[in-house]
Amino acid sequence: MHVKSQHAQETAGSQEAGPPPEASLIRRAREAAVPPLSRRQAAARAGISPSQWSDVERGSKRAGPGIVIPVQATAETLAKMAAAVGAAADQLAAAGRDDAADQLRSATRQQQLGERLAGIPGLGFLAGQARPEAGARADLLPLVASGLDAIDASTLSTRTRNQITGLFIDNLRHDATRRHHELLLMLRLAEGAIPPEHHRPAGQDT
Repeated sequence: MHVKSQHAQETAGSQEAGPPPEASLIRRAREAAVPPLSRRQAAARAGISPSQWSDVERGSKRAGPGIVIPVQATAETLAKMAAAVGAAADQLAAAGRDDAADQLRSATRQQQLGERLAGIPGLGFLAGQARPEAGARADLLPLVASGLDAIDASTLSTRTRNQITGLFIDNLRHDATRRHHELLLMLRLAEGAIPPEHHRPAGQDT
């Protein structure tokens, strides 16, 4: 009797808890993709390891015989997984992961901004900076987009809007070029302020 009771307790303790809502959302979205994605394929899209994807999708991982550890993805990882399988930010929020939803919305805005900048002659050099992984400043690119939005929303004629857009872009490029020259001059001045002995190659005898 005691043996049966102990076995029942061990069996109950070894059962995995059901996956959290966001894990079920990711699995359903992956399986609903056309064509359906394997876990390995989806993980490659998201830039994470297949084992990590599996753990998050199951909501747990085994740490030993009868030991199951709950797994919950970080907001950043979950947002990447959602983007890989086409799950929407609102779906993440409905699953109780507002943090991941915010991450996904931010990444989507950055991607859309990059695509918009890439399509404007003269601003292609900024498009790559709009990617989240590029580490761009969070204030510069939205300001550029805001300026373009203000031009588009104006009541000016199409011709005048195009002319102002051209001036805006030219000013951005001119300012970037000027700042670049200022940086080079600053570097030369700073190097000139270093005592000559500090310029000797390492290991050179005096």
